[in-house]
Parts: sequence; structure tokens; C-alpha cells
Amino acid sequence: MSSLNKNGKFIMHIENSSTKLQSSDLNKKNEIVKSLLDKTYLNDFYLQIFENDYADYTKFNDIEMIYLYVHEEKDQDDDKNTQENTKREYVRDLLQAYLTFRNYKELFNLPYIGGDSLFRLIKEKQIRQYQNWLKTAPLGKGNKPYSIATISKKTTVLKSFLHYLYRKKYIKEPIHEAFISAKVGKKDRPNRDITKEEVIQLLDHYKNQPIIHGLLAVLITTGARIEEICTVNISDITLEKNERTEEYHYWMEVTGKGNKKRTLLIHDNVFEAIVRFRKRRRLDTVLSPTDHSPLFTTPKGIAYRPKNLSMFINKHINNADVPFVQVNNMLKEQDAAGILKGKDKNKIRSLTPHTLRHGFAIISAENDSDVYRIMQTLGHENLETTMIYLENKQSKTHNVGHAWKNNDVLLHI
Repeated sequence: MSSLNKNGKFIMHIENSSTKLQSSDLNKKNEIVKSLLDKTYLNDFYLQIFENDYADYTKFNDIEMIYLYVHEEKDQDDDKNTQENTKREYVRDLLQAYLTFRNYKELFNLPYIGGDSLFRLIKEKQIRQYQNWLKTAPLGKGNKPYSIATISKKTTVLKSFLHYLYRKKYIKEPIHEAFISAKVGKKDRPNRDITKEEVIQLLDHYKNQPIIHGLLAVLITTGARIEEICTVNISDITLEKNERTEEYHYWMEVTGKGNKKRTLLIHDNVFEAIVRFRKRRRLDTVLSPTDHSPLFTTPKGIAYRPKNLSMFINKHINNADVPFVQVNNMLKEQDAAGILKGKDKNKIRSLTPHTLRHGFAIISAENDSDVYRIMQTLGHENLETTMIYLENKQSKTHNVGHAWKNNDVLLHI
């Protein structure tokens, strides 16, 4: 019996309430996720793993193996291990997979599980069936199937987890090798392009609302991720003098993926937008290297959770009474009504906080910024990712048709 069973934190919830976990009972789901993210039990687990001086994972059950996978330490430096937000996504994706197999055993031709391990029963056949189910189940936005990008992410997490189970000898077969590719191609990526003029429309629309205006101003002028600005503290903002130009600039240090830190320039008027945000929240506006409180807070004065902040900004972007948002909403309504067909569906844009990150890259490129520098500022690992942000704009900017501007043929039309 494991330490988690003894403490009775979440095994009972999973075994007795699996159906509820797939319903709208968000409180129950959040309770399970919270328990799975609790590192309190980790040392107890390690003691059990090496109880007989060699690693033995067979004594655990499926949920406990999810716990161990999520908290697996790959480096003694905690900053280099999986971060909390990523762990949370892993937990949700793996719980979904587990509960899908558990609640729909007949669909996947699985025998009654009882106290046995579900993952030990899964073979290549079930993997293929699960991938087909994931592709067609109405689990995405608006009760539609998931996008290819979402399917790719969920497939990657489950594949990695099953590989982990095989490496730890919890399962005997390398069933992770049975997954077929769910590669995201250009046609599968949502259209997140946004122009300088559209950004200005958005900022002007919310200029008298300090909370959303401040958040939009920071996102569009720094290219920061939502997760990054949620973890920025007052002490991460500094005012520094450029010895060459004698100018002072504000800088914001953020922590990106892989816990890698980078510094982003905060323009004076963007800093003023941050000040207005904090004044509206009745927060101190004085910079201090010893103030480690969050820069952006909820009305209760606590740091935003990335998902909640993303939803908050997403709602304001898509509710903005500006032309490009109105057109996009009309296209979405037409799509819901079945009017849009084929390539016309590609005209619908994904207007989210991440769109502003794309906008930062696009506007930077229009201002002749070097793509390599854009990559560094965005915190990308390679140029290929940055070029995905720029490909639509660049394909038009560098289109060979521009060479016809003064061509004799064109002048004779």
C-alpha cells in the first residue's frame, strides 16, 4: 500500500468518482489535480521505490505512476526540472486519458479492470482506437473535435508517459511506439496574424480601462508569454542607465520555458500603463529590488493564474467593438451555421493573448528587426519557430510579384 493510499488524498476520489470527473464538476477535478501536484508525498514514494535496494515500480497503481511521472526529477537543480504550470497540463491530459479508457472500456475492448492496472492492459490496438477517438470526440471548443495542435500535444504527453512506464518496467511492452504521427502542419496552425493598425484599434478601444489596457500594452510591446507575466514580481523591474546614450530604460526580467530567464525592454509609456494598472488595483507603484510581490494581480491582490489571465484577456479581445474583431466574430458565426467551406475557414483568426506575441514578432520585423534578435527576445530555441510567426507576413513582403512594379508589361495594362 502506498503513502498516497495511507493519506487518502486522491486515490479514493479517482476510484469512486471517475464519472463525475468527466462531467462539469470542476471543483472535484481541481481537487484531484491539486492532490496530484502536491510534492509532499515524493520522498515517501522514493523510499518505497528503493525499499529493496533496487528500483521497483510494480507496487504502485496507475494514478500513483502519473504522480511519479509528473514529479520525476531530471536535475538536482529544481529550476531545471518541469515547472508547475507544465505539470498541471500533464496531470490534466493524463487524467483525461486514464478516465477515458476507464469509463469507456467497451469502446476500447478492455476487460473489467477491478484492482488491476489499466495501462498494463493497453495494447497497440487500444492506442490506435484512442487516437481515432481523440480525433473525432466533441471535446474541443463549442463541442467540436480538438484541433490537430491540441491532439498533437495530448498525444505527445501520453506517448511520453507510456514510454516512462516501459522504462520503469511498470509495463512490459513498448506500446508508446504504436502511436502514429500527429504532426502539426501549416494548414493545421491557427491564424494568429495581427497588424499594427489592428493592435492600435485594440489599445485605443481600452485606453480608459487601465486593467486590460495595461496588460495588452505589456504583451504587445514585449512579446512575453502569459505564463511569464503571471510570475513577474516588482523586483523584476529595474531602471538602468545606458552609459553610451545616457538614456534610462526600464527592464523586466521574465522566466520562460525551461526556466530560462531573459530581459525585456519596457518603454516609458508602457511603464506608465503598468503604473495605472497598479493604481487601479490600489497597489504600491514604487520600484524596489526587495519587493517580491506580483507585478500584476487579481482584484484580491494575488498573482494571476495563467489560465485565468488568458481567459480574462481573451474575453476582452473578442468582445472589443472594433472592426477586425467584429469581422472575425461574424466569420465564426458563419462557420457555426455551416456557411463557411474549405479555404474560407482559414480566414477565421484565433484572437487570443498569444496573438499579441505573434503581433510583436510581425511588427518587429516590419521595423527591420533582425529575425535572430526577434527569436532571442521571444525566448524561442530556434529560428524555425520564430519563422512560423512571420511566415504569412514574410511571404507577402518578399513575394516576387513586387518585382513587377515598374515592368513594361504591367505599365501597358
